Amino acid sequence: MKRAEEEKRKAAVCLILAVTLVLTGCGATVMIPSDVATAETATAESAEESMGYMLAEETSYDELATVWALMQQTAETAETALWLPPEIQLDVKNIDQNPELPNGCEITSAAIVLNYLGYSIDKVTLSENYLSLGIPYWEADPDVEFMGNPADELAFYCLPGAIVRAVNAYLADMDSDYRAVDISGSSVEELYEWVANGTPVLVWTTRAFSEPLYNNTFQLEDGSWPYANSHCLVLTGYGEEVCYLADPMLEVMQIDKDTFAERYVQRGECAMVITRI
Repeated sequence: MKRAEEEKRKAAVCLILAVTLVLTGCGATVMIPSDVATAETATAESAEESMGYMLAEETSYDELATVWALMQQTAETAETALWLPPEIQLDVKNIDQNPELPNGCEITSAAIVLNYLGYSIDKVTLSENYLSLGIPYWEADPDVEFMGNPADELAFYCLPGAIVRAVNAYLADMDSDYRAVDISGSSVEELYEWVANGTPVLVWTTRAFSEPLYNNTFQLEDGSWPYANSHCLVLTGYGEEVCYLADPMLEVMQIDKDTFAERYVQRGECAMVITRI
């Protein structure tokens, strides 16, 4: 009887492994049944004992241990994992930054998202009343203030920190429970998760997703050259092959995923969201 129970347990573990490998290849998430994923079966040693007898002799037990560890990790995180739909496009209304803000893509993108969330704030008011300006632009810290004035033709850009401060100052005046959050460093997949959860993302890339260009007439405080074609727009959705965007320059409505990811990484993985805290 004891031998029969042991064989039954081993068969169950091997079945779980097989199903897991198939489902994870399809992008699914698997939850191991609680009566199987016990302390007894959660170790590499028990994985060897439980699966070895049903596998080919040449199978590496080190490989099995790795697979088993990944299965356990899946079991631990499945409850909080976000399943991404294959395609989603949020109903975000675009706003043209021109002619009032020829260099105001960042603050206009913020206005785009705020309006999506139900706030009737226009780009100029948001810029003039809440955005810190660094003048002269060559002495500004782009993560703290805009380099120049977005209403001027001769100006540069700012980074998420400056827009987070501006948006949060506005939201505080509105006594809102929303907050702007700098999510720079997020992977592209994490950006998709925000969108799938109904939250458009401000993303820093390059204008029209062209190759990054630099201005070599002055250097930033950290010694780097400023971008000559920095651009901020809003990620509003994605499909199997493309990303959907609200572009304040009205140049790009969608871009292939590979190009989007490449420019996002080249531009330093800068991004922010406005979310309820």
